[in-house]
Amino acid sequence: MYRRVMAFDFDGTLALDGVVPPEVVSALEQCRASGHALFLVTGRRFGTVSLGPVGELFTGVVWENGAVLAHTASGETYLPFGQLSAHLLKALDEAQIPFERGLAIAATWVPQDQAVWRVLGSPSYGGGASVEYNKGAVMIVPPGSTKGTGLQRLLTICGFSARNLAAFGDAENDLSMLTLAEVGVAVGDAVPAVREMADVVAEAAGPAGVLEVLRRYPLAGRFLDIPLRRERPILIGQDDTGRDVSLPASRLAGRNLGVFGDSGTGKSWMVGLLAEGLHHEDYQVLLVDPEGDFRGLRVLPRFVALEGDRASMPTPDAVVSLLDAAGVSVVVDLSRYPLGLRSGYVAELIRLLRPLRERKYRPHWIVLEEAQQFLLPDGDEVTDAVAPQLDAGGWAFVSYRPDRMDRRVLQAMHHCLLTRMTEPEAMRAVLEHCEACRRGGIGVEEIPTGSALLCGGPVVRLRPAIRRVPHVRHLYKYLDMPLPPGKRFWFRDEQAGIGKGAASLFEFLHLIPMLPVESLEYHDRRQDFSRWAEEALGDMGLAARLKKLSNRQLRGEELREALRKTVAAHYEELNALR
Repeated sequence: MYRRVMAFDFDGTLALDGVVPPEVVSALEQCRASGHALFLVTGRRFGTVSLGPVGELFTGVVWENGAVLAHTASGETYLPFGQLSAHLLKALDEAQIPFERGLAIAATWVPQDQAVWRVLGSPSYGGGASVEYNKGAVMIVPPGSTKGTGLQRLLTICGFSARNLAAFGDAENDLSMLTLAEVGVAVGDAVPAVREMADVVAEAAGPAGVLEVLRRYPLAGRFLDIPLRRERPILIGQDDTGRDVSLPASRLAGRNLGVFGDSGTGKSWMVGLLAEGLHHEDYQVLLVDPEGDFRGLRVLPRFVALEGDRASMPTPDAVVSLLDAAGVSVVVDLSRYPLGLRSGYVAELIRLLRPLRERKYRPHWIVLEEAQQFLLPDGDEVTDAVAPQLDAGGWAFVSYRPDRMDRRVLQAMHHCLLTRMTEPEAMRAVLEHCEACRRGGIGVEEIPTGSALLCGGPVVRLRPAIRRVPHVRHLYKYLDMPLPPGKRFWFRDEQAGIGKGAASLFEFLHLIPMLPVESLEYHDRRQDFSRWAEEALGDMGLAARLKKLSNRQLRGEELREALRKTVAAHYEELNALR
């Protein structure tokens, strides 16, 4: 479902002398029939082009360089940036500038642009309009109006995401549209700036170049094969040399990911990291969350966490309606929902998602946590709902026992993200179904705590990056509740233990003012505090703060106060997420 929206400039790209060649019309018809949504984006004045039957192929048309939007299904017209003032139009006329008036803009030609700039540069009109160029054409448009901003508004009206968009253009005024798009396409005779920005440059000029790219990619089912010049990397962490390692967002939205490893090794934490990154880049995310691991994501703008018991849980159709209408990312928290009803709920939710994904190509990424609970090897209602949608990509399955998952799901994986795995049958399942893992000869049982391994390319050992949102499960693991004796922090100084220990972050915070400063200095110098936060608590955010504090090499009461403030601030952030 990824990259299923296409937008085309008209003159010089889709058409020559106002005519779209029949073979291009046929290719557009095939794209529409195969499930693509098509938009026309032109600098032409509203209604001045008779599109004929080809006009029926477009979900919407952006006219007048983004200033006028037409929604085909409803027949409605929008002017999101207003119109040029009558006062400005009169001034252009008085300056004897020949121009054509549109519904919202005025258009002329080079070299009249110099006179236009003189009018706009006068004190009366500063900021009252802007100028866009289309090769020799000059368009005076309302402030904020570009092909990109107009198309963005029309996509929103129609319920589509720019993260699914491929835009085709040839001239200067197409640059904003290509900037908006996930994939930029330039025809062979495009101006240099458009060619430089594009991800794909056709060999042929004009409509022949459009036909060339349509036949090579969408009509051949190969849109995902286009490498992007402007990738949206999701930072995962660092390798052993300290080099940042990222996963391209396109690889998550267009492919299927398996996230596997033993319990408590950080799988959910890493998935939350990816979800935050995708959401930050405007991809829509849905997380099905049986254990309440991801409810903390609700602190992010436009990220909603839905929860409830048997009586109050939002219905699956309500969840899908929210995803459709609001465009937000959603966590469906099933932690209080009865165990025996969860499979039925999830199966219905996934069935209802299919029409949304086929019509609007959203959500871009769907995560099924604790997948072994739902995708049983002999098939069940959840598996039957998921299986027909696997080819569309954009799925992530998280499990500590992939060997207990349906074979069809494992066979549909394109790559894996692995934490330490010691169960032999689970390891065999991954190696059997993931060619990249098998080829890499990885030793997943040796992956250290706090690290992960990414396959599907060069095998790289990773260390998790700092999360924007703390992993919620840790609220209940260590904030106030006592940890097992082996995970507690025991204080000492250079000579010996001092008989004090912290069983939780609460106790750690309240011991800081009472401990000998020599003990605090001893542990800070050795970076014991950050190591405890990472290894015992699994809290990379706190570990990073404490490591940064250690690097300051503070001493005495200055260290005590800085340590107290650092831990107190982190404690309050976690407490606020309860």
